[in-house]
Amino acid sequence: MIWRYPDQRQPVVALLGPRQSGKTTMLRSLSQGCGSTVVHAHLDFHENPLDPVSAAALVAFQMMRGWDTLRRSPVFHRFALGLLALNENLEEDRSRATDQIKGLIQQYTRNTRRGRFATRLEEAVDTTMDIVVTGALSPLVQGQAREVVTAVRERARPVIGSLLQSTARWGLRDALRWHVGIPEAEAAGSLDALIRLSSASRSASVGPLLAAFLADAKDQAERHPALRSSCSCELPQEHAGRAARHDHAWVLFVDGAQTPAGRRFLAALVAARMRNEHNEPGSGAAADPLVVLAACDQWQPEWTTRWCEPWRTTPLPDTPQRRVPLLSRATRTRWTRQDEAGAGPDPASAAHYWYPVWLDPMSEERVSYLTDDAAPLAAPVAASVVHALTGGHWGAALALQEQRESTPPGAETGVPERPLPAAVDASGRPLWSRALETSLPEGLAAPAPGRTNPPPVVLAAGYLADMRTADDPRVPQDIADLPRSLELLRRNLWVSTFFHRPSRIREVGWGEADRPPVLHPWLSRCALTALSAAAPAGAPAAAAQGERPADPWHDVFTRQARALASLAATHNGSGPAREEQQLFYDLALGKFAPVAEALAGRFDRDHRAWVRLLDYLASAPCRLVHEQSAQESYALLLAGIEQSGRDVVAVATAKLLALLWLYNDPLTERSRRWDAQIEEGFERLSHNSRLLDVSALQQAGALFA
Repeated sequence: MIWRYPDQRQPVVALLGPRQSGKTTMLRSLSQGCGSTVVHAHLDFHENPLDPVSAAALVAFQMMRGWDTLRRSPVFHRFALGLLALNENLEEDRSRATDQIKGLIQQYTRNTRRGRFATRLEEAVDTTMDIVVTGALSPLVQGQAREVVTAVRERARPVIGSLLQSTARWGLRDALRWHVGIPEAEAAGSLDALIRLSSASRSASVGPLLAAFLADAKDQAERHPALRSSCSCELPQEHAGRAARHDHAWVLFVDGAQTPAGRRFLAALVAARMRNEHNEPGSGAAADPLVVLAACDQWQPEWTTRWCEPWRTTPLPDTPQRRVPLLSRATRTRWTRQDEAGAGPDPASAAHYWYPVWLDPMSEERVSYLTDDAAPLAAPVAASVVHALTGGHWGAALALQEQRESTPPGAETGVPERPLPAAVDASGRPLWSRALETSLPEGLAAPAPGRTNPPPVVLAAGYLADMRTADDPRVPQDIADLPRSLELLRRNLWVSTFFHRPSRIREVGWGEADRPPVLHPWLSRCALTALSAAAPAGAPAAAAQGERPADPWHDVFTRQARALASLAATHNGSGPAREEQQLFYDLALGKFAPVAEALAGRFDRDHRAWVRLLDYLASAPCRLVHEQSAQESYALLLAGIEQSGRDVVAVATAKLLALLWLYNDPLTERSRRWDAQIEEGFERLSHNSRLLDVSALQQAGALFA
């Protein structure tokens, strides 16, 4: 989108991602990549919460530097004249106010490029006159005639200077005419238009000034296109040669777009672009060269008219909604499709100018690079586990790095009963506690170590772990604060379809079905670790009476299963779906044997539906990996299965369910040994099937070959 062609509108790109996902780092990297080739500027509303006018002034100041691809540095005459008038305290007398405005224009003209040239020319002419009068005419002119010549010279000096500066003022004529044409001027003259702007409040002047800024940028891009000989663009093969003639867009990087100051500025900028298009109808009215790339931590409701929310599986029917693309796949064509027939272009809507894109997660190699050093971890962790656990989240990778650095000296590095999110720092504080405190949006409290009652974020993590409920608009009211928690997590972009980590067999069972929205794996794992580590409610009293204290993990998933069953019964949910969902929660509660038996009983009905059910059940939260290694958990699950007299299908089903359940957990390291066991399980089931079509089983097994 850096390439620009005539009469092209430019988008305001909203770079989406949850807090600390690496958006700021991406903006800095792109800014460095622009170098001195692409005109660009950077605003950080976290550090400088400027008002819209001051922010635009800072952008203009940054863009007025020299660029390798421009013959002249950009100038912003319209914006500068309006800013000068706005900041001037004019006299109440009209004639004096007019003189003040004239003085401002004259002073500004002398500081322009043409004005400085005219000043130098004026000095040269003045020096020439001195030489002529005192040198060449000195022997010829004497007495009273010499006094007349000197007087004429003194009178000519300001006249010549005024004439030379008036030629420089011609460079401002378009800027002055522009101020005459704005609606606030009411067709008054240029001086009166600036006087009216000076008397306006700062809030009322935001629209005209930002519109002037965009008009200046458009004028500069049209009159002074980039020097293609200085362009460093890497052209695709299909665009090579003379046909690759193009100009560059100007780029504005905005950090902290979700802050109040950032929202005000971007809203004013979009309104100014809409204003220019309304005041100057035509295809190129709003074709200023400015592309805005704004880092956003929150979803804005006005985007929903054009774009599908990232936590929704499919766009709303009978609407112009489109899916939000990844940044790496975002193209201008995808954005301009909203202008196609049926999409209904609406320039009067701010959503028409926005282009939400999703920040790509970091690759496994990048995460490994950030977290790999000589410092010890609380447990030996493979790069694949770190990547699955962090979900490619920048802040999560940094949290792991800080965990390495804060590990107490002499700490044991191979403690199997302590998973990575439960690793403690030098002060004894677990990693999951620090991670939740820095990541949760405002309004959601982080669980404290030793707390007995699960906070709302833990309840939301348990609810979103079920892929069949994540996209269900019906939320059970029996779970306290769940609707509010889900709304906060979604609006702050912690719930998204981009976070779904599909299993290898998902495509076999689900086909090309859309990915369900899930909670970010880092936040989900930290919340579930907090639930697993929570102290049992009433433990001292129960121990005194010889009773077993209530288990928070068991209590949360039991109440959730009952609430969902009641909700499904109220809305006449299908019986098989309710049974399958109950199996999901039974497995989360550790009832492995009965779930495996029920799954084996459904084997000879429809193998593709069976693989889909297997994949669904294997996505249930697993508590075992919080307490022991994956190998120990697998041995515990299958203890006595083969000696129980079950048939081949039941044993193979139990092994597959155990392997895939543990395999789907981000704390489990994937290995070739486990792949071979899963492949063997599917092969054994295909050999013992009573159905003729075993292609689904063969396809699933081949994925682990």
